[in-house]
Amino acid sequence: MYTPNHFSEADQERISALIRDFGFATLVSITADGPAVTHAPVQMEAKRGVLIGHIARANPHAEALQNGASMLVIFHGPHCYISPTWYVDENASVPNVPTWNYAAVHVTGTVTRIDDDAAKWNIVRDLAAQYEAGSAAPWDPQGLDAHAGKLSAIVGFEIAIEKIEAKFKLSQNRSLADQENVVAKLAASDASEVRATGLMMRVNLSREMR
Repeated sequence: MYTPNHFSEADQERISALIRDFGFATLVSITADGPAVTHAPVQMEAKRGVLIGHIARANPHAEALQNGASMLVIFHGPHCYISPTWYVDENASVPNVPTWNYAAVHVTGTVTRIDDDAAKWNIVRDLAAQYEAGSAAPWDPQGLDAHAGKLSAIVGFEIAIEKIEAKFKLSQNRSLADQENVVAKLAASDASEVRATGLMMRVNLSREMR
C-alpha cells in the first residue's frame, strides 16, 4: 500500500479499533487461477496475534484456505470526498484540487484452516456476540447442537499476523486551519460515514495539539 510518511499510522490501539469497528473485510489469496477475493467479517485476537473468520465451503476461495497459505486481509475504515472549496489556504501557483480522505489497514499473514465443528461454532458465536452487543433482544445462539447441521457448510480460518500496514489519509498534509475547516464541513453532513471520517480527523488534530 502506497503510504507517504504523514499518512502512516503506527498506533496499535487505533489500528485495532479500526479492525474492530470496521470488521467487514476483503480477503485476498493468490491462486493458480489468479486472485481469489471474498468479503467477510473478520475479528482480531490481538493477544494471540491472529485474525479469525469463516467463509462458505461452496465458495471456490475456500480451496485456497490451506495450512501455510498466505492471505492479505483489507479493512476499510470511513472515507469520503474532500472538496477543494473547503480549504482556507490557497496558493495561486498551485491551485487546490479535490481529494479523498480514508483509513485502511492491510494485514498479511499465514492461514490455518479450521474444519472442526466445535472450533467453527466458537468463531460463529464470538462473531455474533460482537455485533449483537447492545441489542435490546440479542440472538440466543443456544449452543453447538442446535446448529450442528449448518457447520459443514462453512470453513473456518485463523491468520497468523505477519505484517500490518495502516494508512489514515486525513488531510495531515494540510495546514491546521484547513484541517479544522474540513472537520467542520464533515461534521455538518447528514451521512454517517462522512461524519465518521471527520471524527477520525478530529482525533488526529487533538493528537497534533498535545
